[in-house]
Amino acid sequence: MDYVRPQDNRPEGIVFVFDGGVLTEPDLTTMALNPTEILSAAFYSLKDAAALVKPLLADRLSAGLEAVHDGVTVLCEQGRRIT
Repeated sequence: MDYVRPQDNRPEGIVFVFDGGVLTEPDLTTMALNPTEILSAAFYSLKDAAALVKPLLADRLSAGLEAVHDGVTVLCEQGRRIT
């Protein structure tokens, strides 16, 4: 869970990130993407994904992966883990 402070005309908010589990090979081969909603999908390392997104989202991804590794739920503020 990530608390995001208000900025410009955007109010404060809370962003939730969920662990969707591990996809198996059958999951991948049977996955159907709705082309009106998703143009493409790919798998990236954290380092490669972080290079493609804004720093706040990169920090949130890192905190989320740490939480999965540690088997805990974490609280973040502006993408930075505080618990």
